[in-house]
Amino acid sequence: MKKLRNLIQVPHRLVPLLTICYFLQYLDKGSIGFASILGIIPDLSLHDQQYSWANSIFFFGYLIFSYPTSILIVKFPIGKYVSVTVMAWAVILMLHAACTNGAGLMAVRFFLGIGEATVVPAFAILIGMFYKREEQPFRQCAFFIGDGIAGVTGGLIADGIAHIDGKLAVWRCLFLIYGAATVFFGAILYFTLPSHPATAYFLTEDEQKLAAQRVRGNGSRKTGKYKKSQIVEAFKDPQAWLLTMNTFCVNVATGGLSGFGNIIIQGFGFDLFSTLLLQIPFGVSQIVFVSIGAYLGSFVKNARLFAMIFFMVVSITGTLMMFLIPAEHRAARVAGACLTSAFSANLPMATSMVTSNITGFTKKATVMSMVFVAYCVGRIVGPHFFLDSESPRYQTGMRTILSVFSIAAAMAVILRIYLMRENARRDRSMEHASDARINGLNETEDDLDITDREDLTFRYLM
Repeated sequence: MKKLRNLIQVPHRLVPLLTICYFLQYLDKGSIGFASILGIIPDLSLHDQQYSWANSIFFFGYLIFSYPTSILIVKFPIGKYVSVTVMAWAVILMLHAACTNGAGLMAVRFFLGIGEATVVPAFAILIGMFYKREEQPFRQCAFFIGDGIAGVTGGLIADGIAHIDGKLAVWRCLFLIYGAATVFFGAILYFTLPSHPATAYFLTEDEQKLAAQRVRGNGSRKTGKYKKSQIVEAFKDPQAWLLTMNTFCVNVATGGLSGFGNIIIQGFGFDLFSTLLLQIPFGVSQIVFVSIGAYLGSFVKNARLFAMIFFMVVSITGTLMMFLIPAEHRAARVAGACLTSAFSANLPMATSMVTSNITGFTKKATVMSMVFVAYCVGRIVGPHFFLDSESPRYQTGMRTILSVFSIAAAMAVILRIYLMRENARRDRSMEHASDARINGLNETEDDLDITDREDLTFRYLM
Protein backbone atom coordinates (compact mmCIF):
# COMPACT_ATOMS: atom_id res chain seq x y z
CA MET A 1 0.00 0.00 0.00
CA LYS A 2 2.82 2.38 0.84
CA LYS A 3 4.54 1.54 -2.43
CA LEU A 4 1.32 2.30 -4.32
CA ARG A 5 0.96 5.62 -2.56
CA ASN A 6 4.61 6.39 -3.34
CA LEU A 7 3.99 5.75 -7.05
CA ILE A 8 0.90 7.98 -7.04
CA GLN A 9 2.27 10.92 -5.06
CA VAL A 10 5.36 11.58 -7.17
CA PRO A 11 3.69 12.23 -10.56
CA HIS A 12 0.85 14.18 -8.93
CA ARG A 13 3.29 16.61 -7.33
CA LEU A 14 6.46 16.63 -9.45
CA VAL A 15 5.38 16.41 -13.09
CA PRO A 16 2.81 19.27 -12.93
CA LEU A 17 5.49 21.58 -11.52
CA LEU A 18 7.88 20.66 -14.31
CA THR A 19 5.17 21.01 -16.96
CA ILE A 20 4.12 24.49 -15.82
CA CYS A 21 7.73 25.62 -15.57
CA TYR A 22 8.54 24.31 -19.03
CA PHE A 23 5.37 25.98 -20.35
CA LEU A 24 6.57 29.32 -19.00
CA GLN A 25 10.10 28.80 -20.30
CA TYR A 26 8.83 28.07 -23.81
CA LEU A 27 6.43 31.01 -23.67
CA ASP A 28 9.12 33.40 -22.44
CA LYS A 29 11.87 32.49 -24.87
CA GLY A 30 9.36 32.39 -27.74
CA SER A 31 7.77 35.72 -26.82
CA ILE A 32 9.92 37.48 -29.40
CA GLY A 33 8.08 35.51 -32.10
CA PHE A 34 4.78 37.08 -31.02
CA ALA A 35 6.48 40.47 -30.65
CA SER A 36 7.70 40.19 -34.25
CA ILE A 37 4.15 40.66 -35.55
CA LEU A 38 3.11 43.06 -32.77
CA GLY A 39 5.45 45.83 -33.90
CA ILE A 40 8.84 45.29 -32.27
CA ILE A 41 10.72 45.19 -35.61
CA PRO A 42 9.71 48.68 -36.82
CA ASP A 43 9.64 50.18 -33.30
CA LEU A 44 13.28 49.21 -32.65
CA SER A 45 14.30 49.84 -36.28
CA LEU A 46 15.62 46.30 -36.70
CA HIS A 47 17.10 45.92 -40.17
CA ASP A 48 18.97 43.38 -42.31
CA GLN A 49 19.53 40.26 -40.16
CA GLN A 50 19.18 42.00 -36.78
CA TYR A 51 15.97 40.16 -35.98
CA SER A 52 17.68 36.86 -36.83
CA TRP A 53 20.50 37.75 -34.45
CA ALA A 54 17.99 38.70 -31.76
CA ASN A 55 16.71 35.13 -31.97
CA SER A 56 20.18 33.58 -32.14
CA ILE A 57 21.89 35.50 -29.35
CA PHE A 58 19.54 33.98 -26.76
CA PHE A 59 21.19 30.65 -27.47
CA PHE A 60 24.69 32.07 -27.17
CA GLY A 61 23.83 32.77 -23.53
CA TYR A 62 22.19 29.35 -23.26
CA LEU A 63 25.26 27.70 -24.79
CA ILE A 64 27.85 29.54 -22.71
CA PHE A 65 26.07 28.66 -19.47
CA SER A 66 25.16 25.06 -20.33
CA TYR A 67 28.41 23.57 -18.99
CA PRO A 68 28.65 25.72 -15.83
CA THR A 69 25.06 24.87 -15.01
CA SER A 70 25.78 21.13 -15.30
CA ILE A 71 28.37 21.60 -12.53
CA LEU A 72 26.09 23.78 -10.41
CA ILE A 73 23.33 21.17 -10.68
CA VAL A 74 25.69 18.72 -8.98
CA LYS A 75 26.92 21.17 -6.35
CA PHE A 76 23.64 22.76 -5.21
CA PRO A 77 20.14 21.49 -4.33
CA ILE A 78 18.48 21.24 -7.74
CA GLY A 79 15.04 22.41 -6.61
CA LYS A 80 16.28 25.64 -5.03
CA TYR A 81 18.75 26.29 -7.84
CA VAL A 82 16.09 25.94 -10.55
CA SER A 83 13.61 28.21 -8.75
CA VAL A 84 16.17 31.00 -8.37
CA THR A 85 17.07 30.85 -12.07
CA VAL A 86 13.36 30.96 -12.99
CA MET A 87 12.85 34.20 -11.06
CA ALA A 88 16.06 35.65 -12.52
CA TRP A 89 15.05 35.06 -16.14
CA ALA A 90 11.55 36.43 -15.42
CA VAL A 91 13.04 39.76 -14.34
CA ILE A 92 15.24 39.80 -17.45
CA LEU A 93 12.19 39.13 -19.64
CA MET A 94 10.42 42.13 -18.14
CA LEU A 95 13.45 44.27 -19.01
CA HIS A 96 12.72 43.54 -22.70
CA ALA A 97 9.96 46.14 -22.39
CA ALA A 98 12.57 48.84 -21.70
CA CYS A 99 14.48 48.27 -24.97
CA THR A 100 14.74 51.22 -27.34
CA ASN A 101 17.09 49.80 -29.98
CA GLY A 102 18.55 46.60 -31.38
CA ALA A 103 21.60 46.65 -29.09
CA GLY A 104 19.44 46.68 -25.96
CA LEU A 105 17.34 43.84 -27.30
CA MET A 106 20.47 41.79 -28.02
CA ALA A 107 21.71 42.31 -24.45
CA VAL A 108 18.53 41.20 -22.69
CA ARG A 109 18.08 38.24 -25.04
CA PHE A 110 21.62 37.07 -24.24
CA PHE A 111 21.04 37.18 -20.48
CA LEU A 112 17.62 35.57 -20.87
CA GLY A 113 19.44 32.62 -22.47
CA ILE A 114 21.76 32.37 -19.47
CA GLY A 115 18.78 32.35 -17.12
CA GLU A 116 16.89 29.63 -18.99
CA ALA A 117 19.90 27.32 -19.55
CA THR A 118 19.29 25.40 -16.33
CA VAL A 119 15.75 24.14 -16.75
CA VAL A 120 15.87 21.25 -19.23
CA PRO A 121 19.09 19.49 -18.03
CA ALA A 122 18.00 19.92 -14.41
CA PHE A 123 14.57 18.48 -15.15
CA ALA A 124 16.12 15.50 -16.92
CA ILE A 125 18.21 14.78 -13.83
CA LEU A 126 15.15 15.12 -11.57
CA ILE A 127 13.18 12.69 -13.71
CA GLY A 128 16.09 10.24 -13.48
CA MET A 129 16.08 10.56 -9.68
CA PHE A 130 12.37 9.85 -9.24
CA TYR A 131 11.51 7.37 -12.01
CA LYS A 132 12.76 4.05 -13.28
CA ARG A 133 14.20 3.89 -16.79
CA GLU A 134 11.06 2.42 -18.35
CA GLU A 135 8.92 5.14 -16.71
CA GLN A 136 11.00 8.08 -17.88
CA PRO A 137 9.87 8.69 -21.51
CA PHE A 138 6.26 9.31 -20.48
CA ARG A 139 7.32 11.78 -17.78
CA GLN A 140 9.91 13.47 -20.02
CA CYS A 141 7.26 13.98 -22.67
CA ALA A 142 4.71 15.11 -20.09
CA PHE A 143 6.59 18.27 -19.22
CA PHE A 144 7.51 18.88 -22.86
CA ILE A 145 3.77 19.03 -23.48
CA GLY A 146 4.17 22.44 -21.85
CA ASP A 147 5.50 23.57 -25.24
CA GLY A 148 2.22 22.69 -26.91
CA ILE A 149 0.19 24.27 -24.12
CA ALA A 150 2.27 27.42 -24.57
CA GLY A 151 1.46 27.35 -28.27
CA VAL A 152 -2.26 27.07 -27.61
CA THR A 153 -2.51 29.61 -24.79
CA GLY A 154 0.32 31.87 -25.99
CA GLY A 155 -1.57 32.76 -29.15
CA LEU A 156 -4.73 33.49 -27.16
CA ILE A 157 -2.85 35.61 -24.62
CA ALA A 158 -0.99 37.49 -27.34
CA ASP A 159 -4.27 38.08 -29.15
CA GLY A 160 -5.76 39.55 -25.98
CA ILE A 161 -2.70 41.74 -25.39
CA ALA A 162 -2.85 42.93 -29.01
CA HIS A 163 -6.25 44.51 -28.22
CA ILE A 164 -4.84 46.61 -25.37
CA ASP A 165 -5.34 50.28 -26.19
CA GLY A 166 -2.88 52.36 -24.22
CA LYS A 167 0.23 54.51 -24.38
CA LEU A 168 2.55 51.52 -23.99
CA ALA A 169 3.25 49.52 -27.15
CA VAL A 170 1.49 46.14 -27.06
CA TRP A 171 4.74 44.19 -27.49
CA ARG A 172 6.10 45.91 -24.36
CA CYS A 173 2.94 44.90 -22.48
CA LEU A 174 3.47 41.32 -23.65
CA PHE A 175 6.95 41.11 -22.08
CA LEU A 176 5.78 42.67 -18.80
CA ILE A 177 2.78 40.35 -18.44
CA TYR A 178 4.71 37.19 -19.32
CA GLY A 179 7.57 38.13 -16.98
CA ALA A 180 5.31 38.93 -14.01
CA ALA A 181 3.58 35.55 -14.31
CA THR A 182 6.94 33.76 -14.31
CA VAL A 183 8.22 35.64 -11.25
CA PHE A 184 5.13 34.53 -9.35
CA PHE A 185 5.54 30.89 -10.33
CA GLY A 186 9.29 30.94 -9.55
CA ALA A 187 8.47 31.95 -5.98
CA ILE A 188 6.04 29.02 -5.68
CA LEU A 189 8.65 26.68 -7.14
CA TYR A 190 11.18 27.66 -4.45
CA PHE A 191 9.02 26.06 -1.78
CA THR A 192 7.57 23.15 -3.73
CA LEU A 193 10.17 21.64 -6.11
CA PRO A 194 12.10 18.78 -4.42
CA SER A 195 15.82 18.27 -5.00
CA HIS A 196 15.89 14.54 -4.26
CA PRO A 197 13.48 11.78 -3.14
CA ALA A 198 15.06 11.98 0.32
CA THR A 199 13.99 15.63 0.63
CA ALA A 200 10.59 15.45 -1.08
CA TYR A 201 8.20 17.13 1.39
CA PHE A 202 5.15 15.32 -0.03
CA LEU A 203 6.56 11.88 0.84
CA THR A 204 6.79 10.32 4.29
CA GLU A 205 10.15 9.04 5.53
CA ASP A 206 9.27 5.47 4.51
CA GLU A 207 8.06 6.66 1.09
CA GLN A 208 11.28 8.61 0.56
CA LYS A 209 13.25 5.41 1.10
CA LEU A 210 10.98 3.49 -1.28
CA ALA A 211 11.30 6.22 -3.92
CA ALA A 212 15.10 6.05 -3.71
CA GLN A 213 15.12 2.22 -3.84
CA ARG A 214 12.91 2.16 -6.95
CA VAL A 215 15.51 3.95 -9.06
CA ARG A 216 18.61 2.10 -7.90
CA GLY A 217 20.56 1.31 -11.02
CA ASN A 218 19.37 4.36 -12.99
CA GLY A 219 22.78 5.89 -12.58
CA SER A 220 21.20 9.08 -11.23
CA ARG A 221 22.58 8.84 -7.73
CA LYS A 222 23.95 12.23 -6.69
CA THR A 223 27.35 11.74 -5.07
CA GLY A 224 28.49 15.36 -4.86
CA LYS A 225 31.67 14.36 -6.75
CA TYR A 226 32.36 15.43 -10.32
CA LYS A 227 34.39 12.59 -11.87
CA LYS A 228 36.81 13.48 -14.66
CA SER A 229 36.95 9.86 -15.87
CA GLN A 230 33.23 9.95 -16.58
CA ILE A 231 33.63 13.18 -18.56
CA VAL A 232 36.25 11.51 -20.76
CA GLU A 233 34.03 8.45 -21.23
CA ALA A 234 31.11 10.68 -22.25
CA PHE A 235 33.15 12.26 -25.06
CA LYS A 236 34.24 8.82 -26.29
CA ASP A 237 30.74 7.33 -26.36
CA PRO A 238 29.30 6.98 -29.92
CA GLN A 239 25.69 7.16 -28.71
CA ALA A 240 26.43 10.53 -27.09
CA TRP A 241 27.63 11.94 -30.41
CA LEU A 242 24.78 10.44 -32.44
CA LEU A 243 22.21 11.95 -30.08
CA THR A 244 24.12 15.23 -30.18
CA MET A 245 24.07 15.32 -34.00
CA ASN A 246 20.39 14.39 -34.11
CA THR A 247 19.55 17.18 -31.68
CA PHE A 248 21.64 19.72 -33.60
CA CYS A 249 19.88 18.97 -36.89
CA VAL A 250 16.38 19.13 -35.44
CA ASN A 251 17.10 22.43 -33.73
CA VAL A 252 18.45 24.09 -36.84
CA ALA A 253 14.86 23.72 -38.05
CA THR A 254 13.43 24.74 -34.67
CA GLY A 255 15.57 27.87 -34.58
CA GLY A 256 14.29 29.03 -37.93
CA LEU A 257 10.63 28.16 -37.43
CA SER A 258 10.36 29.55 -33.89
CA GLY A 259 11.62 32.95 -35.00
CA PHE A 260 10.01 33.14 -38.43
CA GLY A 261 7.02 30.82 -38.11
CA ASN A 262 4.52 33.61 -37.41
CA ILE A 263 5.92 35.69 -40.27
CA ILE A 264 5.64 32.68 -42.61
CA ILE A 265 2.02 32.04 -41.56
CA GLN A 266 1.13 35.71 -41.96
CA GLY A 267 2.71 35.45 -45.42
CA PHE A 268 0.10 32.83 -46.32
CA GLY A 269 -2.35 35.75 -46.45
CA PHE A 270 -3.68 35.95 -42.87
CA ASP A 271 -4.11 39.16 -40.85
CA LEU A 272 -2.51 39.79 -37.46
CA PHE A 273 -5.26 38.36 -35.27
CA SER A 274 -5.82 35.29 -37.47
CA THR A 275 -2.08 34.59 -37.38
CA LEU A 276 -2.06 34.71 -33.57
CA LEU A 277 -5.13 32.47 -33.30
CA LEU A 278 -3.59 29.93 -35.69
CA GLN A 279 -1.12 29.17 -32.92
CA ILE A 280 -3.92 27.10 -31.38
CA PRO A 281 -3.96 24.28 -33.99
CA PHE A 282 -0.16 24.33 -34.09
CA GLY A 283 -0.03 23.92 -30.31
CA VAL A 284 -2.63 21.15 -30.38
CA SER A 285 -0.61 19.33 -33.06
CA GLN A 286 2.48 19.58 -30.90
CA ILE A 287 0.64 18.13 -27.90
CA VAL A 288 -0.62 15.23 -30.04
CA PHE A 289 2.82 14.34 -31.38
CA VAL A 290 4.52 14.61 -27.98
CA SER A 291 1.77 12.43 -26.48
CA ILE A 292 2.30 9.82 -29.21
CA GLY A 293 6.00 9.85 -28.39
CA ALA A 294 5.25 9.44 -24.69
CA TYR A 295 3.02 6.44 -25.35
CA LEU A 296 5.43 4.72 -27.73
CA GLY A 297 8.43 5.37 -25.50
CA SER A 298 6.72 4.13 -22.35
CA PHE A 299 4.44 1.29 -23.42
CA VAL A 300 5.90 -0.14 -26.63
CA LYS A 301 9.15 -2.04 -26.13
CA ASN A 302 12.19 -0.53 -27.84
CA ALA A 303 10.10 1.90 -29.90
CA ARG A 304 11.86 5.17 -28.99
CA LEU A 305 14.18 5.42 -31.97
CA PHE A 306 11.49 4.19 -34.35
CA ALA A 307 9.32 7.02 -33.00
CA MET A 308 12.08 9.58 -33.59
CA ILE A 309 12.43 8.40 -37.21
CA PHE A 310 8.64 8.53 -37.67
CA PHE A 311 8.46 12.12 -36.38
CA MET A 312 11.15 13.20 -38.83
CA VAL A 313 9.28 11.64 -41.76
CA VAL A 314 6.07 13.43 -40.74
CA SER A 315 7.95 16.74 -40.39
CA ILE A 316 9.52 16.31 -43.84
CA THR A 317 6.04 15.72 -45.29
CA GLY A 318 4.67 18.84 -43.61
CA THR A 319 7.60 20.99 -44.75
CA LEU A 320 7.10 19.88 -48.35
CA MET A 321 3.42 20.83 -48.10
CA MET A 322 4.29 24.31 -46.81
CA PHE A 323 6.93 24.83 -49.47
CA LEU A 324 5.36 23.28 -52.59
CA ILE A 325 1.59 23.83 -52.30
CA PRO A 326 0.42 26.93 -54.25
CA ALA A 327 -0.32 30.07 -52.25
CA GLU A 328 -4.06 30.01 -52.97
CA HIS A 329 -4.46 26.76 -50.99
CA ARG A 330 -3.96 28.33 -47.56
CA ALA A 331 -5.72 25.61 -45.57
CA ALA A 332 -3.49 22.89 -47.03
CA ARG A 333 -0.37 24.92 -46.23
CA VAL A 334 -1.57 25.44 -42.65
CA ALA A 335 -2.14 21.66 -42.40
CA GLY A 336 1.45 21.19 -43.57
CA ALA A 337 2.66 23.55 -40.84
CA CYS A 338 0.76 21.46 -38.27
CA LEU A 339 2.43 18.27 -39.52
CA THR A 340 5.84 19.94 -39.43
CA SER A 341 5.41 20.38 -35.67
CA ALA A 342 6.03 16.63 -35.27
CA PHE A 343 9.72 17.44 -34.77
CA SER A 344 8.80 18.91 -31.36
CA ALA A 345 8.54 15.35 -29.99
CA ASN A 346 12.19 14.67 -30.86
CA LEU A 347 13.84 16.55 -27.98
CA PRO A 348 11.97 14.77 -25.15
CA MET A 349 12.68 11.44 -26.85
CA ALA A 350 16.38 12.27 -27.19
CA THR A 351 16.46 13.45 -23.58
CA SER A 352 14.84 10.20 -22.41
CA MET A 353 17.51 8.27 -24.34
CA VAL A 354 20.16 10.06 -22.29
CA THR A 355 18.48 9.59 -18.91
CA SER A 356 17.70 5.92 -19.66
CA ASN A 357 20.88 4.80 -21.41
CA ILE A 358 23.62 6.86 -19.77
CA THR A 359 24.60 5.98 -16.19
CA GLY A 360 27.09 7.56 -13.85
CA PHE A 361 25.93 10.90 -12.48
CA THR A 362 28.78 12.93 -13.96
CA LYS A 363 28.61 11.16 -17.31
CA LYS A 364 24.85 11.67 -17.49
CA ALA A 365 25.21 15.38 -16.71
CA THR A 366 28.01 15.72 -19.29
CA VAL A 367 26.09 13.99 -22.09
CA MET A 368 23.03 16.04 -21.23
CA SER A 369 25.18 19.14 -21.61
CA MET A 370 26.49 17.90 -24.98
CA VAL A 371 22.93 17.43 -26.21
CA PHE A 372 21.94 20.88 -25.08
CA VAL A 373 25.04 22.47 -26.55
CA ALA A 374 23.86 20.95 -29.85
CA TYR A 375 20.40 22.29 -29.11
CA CYS A 376 21.82 25.79 -28.65
CA VAL A 377 24.11 25.73 -31.69
CA GLY A 378 21.24 24.51 -33.86
CA ARG A 379 19.00 27.28 -32.58
CA ILE A 380 21.78 29.83 -33.19
CA VAL A 381 22.39 28.72 -36.77
CA GLY A 382 18.78 28.12 -37.82
CA PRO A 383 17.45 31.70 -38.11
CA HIS A 384 20.26 32.76 -40.46
CA PHE A 385 19.02 30.51 -43.26
CA PHE A 386 15.87 32.66 -43.37
CA LEU A 387 16.96 35.57 -45.52
CA ASP A 388 15.15 38.92 -45.51
CA SER A 389 15.31 39.02 -49.30
CA GLU A 390 13.29 35.78 -49.53
CA SER A 391 10.42 36.80 -47.22
CA PRO A 392 7.78 35.45 -46.82
CA ARG A 393 8.48 32.06 -48.50
CA TYR A 394 12.12 31.80 -47.32
CA GLN A 395 13.21 29.25 -49.92
CA THR A 396 16.73 28.78 -48.49
CA GLY A 397 15.38 28.27 -45.00
CA MET A 398 12.80 25.69 -46.08
CA ARG A 399 15.37 23.71 -48.11
CA THR A 400 17.67 23.72 -45.08
CA ILE A 401 14.88 22.37 -42.89
CA LEU A 402 14.28 19.49 -45.29
CA SER A 403 17.99 18.63 -45.26
CA VAL A 404 18.44 18.64 -41.50
CA PHE A 405 15.28 16.59 -40.88
CA SER A 406 16.66 13.95 -43.27
CA ILE A 407 20.05 13.89 -41.50
CA ALA A 408 18.35 13.65 -38.09
CA ALA A 409 16.40 10.60 -39.25
CA ALA A 410 19.64 8.99 -40.48
CA MET A 411 21.31 9.59 -37.08
CA ALA A 412 18.41 7.79 -35.35
CA VAL A 413 18.74 4.81 -37.71
CA ILE A 414 22.50 4.55 -37.07
CA LEU A 415 22.00 4.84 -33.30
CA ARG A 416 19.48 2.00 -33.26
CA ILE A 417 21.87 -0.26 -35.21
CA TYR A 418 24.72 0.64 -32.82
CA LEU A 419 22.69 -0.09 -29.67
CA MET A 420 21.40 -3.40 -31.06
CA ARG A 421 24.97 -4.51 -31.74
CA GLU A 422 26.20 -3.30 -28.35
CA ASN A 423 23.48 -5.23 -26.50
CA ALA A 424 24.31 -8.35 -28.52
CA ARG A 425 28.01 -7.93 -27.68
CA ARG A 426 27.18 -7.67 -23.97
CA ASP A 427 25.00 -10.77 -24.15
CA ARG A 428 27.97 -12.68 -25.56
CA SER A 429 30.31 -11.24 -22.90
CA MET A 430 27.95 -12.24 -20.11
CA GLU A 431 28.12 -15.85 -21.21
CA HIS A 432 31.80 -15.85 -20.33
CA ALA A 433 31.64 -13.66 -17.21
CA SER A 434 31.87 -15.24 -13.78
CA ASP A 435 28.85 -15.29 -11.47
CA ALA A 436 30.85 -13.49 -8.78
CA ARG A 437 31.66 -10.63 -11.13
CA ILE A 438 28.03 -10.27 -12.24
CA ASN A 439 26.69 -10.39 -8.67
CA GLY A 440 29.28 -7.86 -7.57
CA LEU A 441 28.14 -5.42 -10.25
CA ASN A 442 24.47 -5.88 -9.34
CA GLU A 443 25.15 -5.23 -5.67
CA THR A 444 27.36 -2.17 -5.98
CA GLU A 445 26.51 -0.32 -9.20
CA ASP A 446 24.52 2.42 -7.47
CA ASP A 447 26.89 2.79 -4.54
CA LEU A 448 29.94 3.01 -6.83
CA ASP A 449 28.28 5.44 -9.26
CA ILE A 450 29.53 3.40 -12.22
CA THR A 451 28.77 4.09 -15.87
CA ASP A 452 26.83 2.09 -18.43
CA ARG A 453 30.09 1.03 -20.11
CA GLU A 454 31.50 -0.27 -16.83
CA ASP A 455 28.39 -2.34 -16.01
CA LEU A 456 28.19 -5.58 -18.02
CA THR A 457 24.63 -6.19 -16.77
CA PHE A 458 23.34 -2.95 -18.31
CA ARG A 459 21.25 -3.19 -21.48
CA TYR A 460 20.43 -0.21 -23.67
CA LEU A 461 16.84 0.74 -24.40
CA MET A 462 15.98 1.61 -27.99
